[in-house]
Amino acid sequence: MLADAGATLVRPGDGVLKGVRRIAKRLSLVIEHRGREVVGRLECDEPSTLDAVEKVLRAHIDEPIQAIGDLDV
Repeated sequence: MLADAGATLVRPGDGVLKGVRRIAKRLSLVIEHRGREVVGRLECDEPSTLDAVEKVLRAHIDEPIQAIGDLDV
């Protein structure tokens, strides 16, 4: 689940990816859902895996999360 400042819950797979930001061992994802932006977090201990996931996500900004979730990394 993702939440914004107003504590709106978003089900996995909902929304459109609007941005990806790398912060150490994690990625911060900005997702637009019903006209609002929410933030999700993805964390990984293996740098090469996180690099690969970041590359795929950045290539799919402005696409539905549901479609991105079906991609192979």
